[in-house]
Amino acid sequence: MPFCINCGAEYQLGSKFCASCGNKLDQNAQPTSMTTKEYIDEEKILWEGKPSGLTARALDKANLNSTTYMLTNQRLIIKTGLIGKKQEEMELIKVKDIIVKQGITERALGIGDITIASTDPSTPVLKLNDVKKPMEVKEMIRNAVRAEKNKQGVKYEERL
Repeated sequence: MPFCINCGAEYQLGSKFCASCGNKLDQNAQPTSMTTKEYIDEEKILWEGKPSGLTARALDKANLNSTTYMLTNQRLIIKTGLIGKKQEEMELIKVKDIIVKQGITERALGIGDITIASTDPSTPVLKLNDVKKPMEVKEMIRNAVRAEKNKQGVKYEERL
């Protein structure tokens, strides 16, 4: 069955409008094995940001700050590069620790660095530099990690 791109409801091939939301449907849509629940559980952006330090602000004014941070309900992404592009990702299910670091100058500016450690050998550490409101962003990451681990059925076990 194909799914409406607007609301995710299944519809019969040949239908012109979605019975659920009324949107016009894609007549070239192909049936898929994805269930409605899987469609609804797709990746969603929870937060986006850029470095906000003094250097980053100067680069922003010249449209040269090419670093962006994105937190979704499934992963953390860092995109860098003006000409050459680089994208680093960390699956939230692999996160094991989150650290916020702020010096006195950063605290005065309301920025800080967030370091995320993971169990993934290819990306053991991701660092978000000069993030605005770093404690709030850290809590967003922490909550997203807990939600994703809970959704995946990850259980915590303390070892002594």
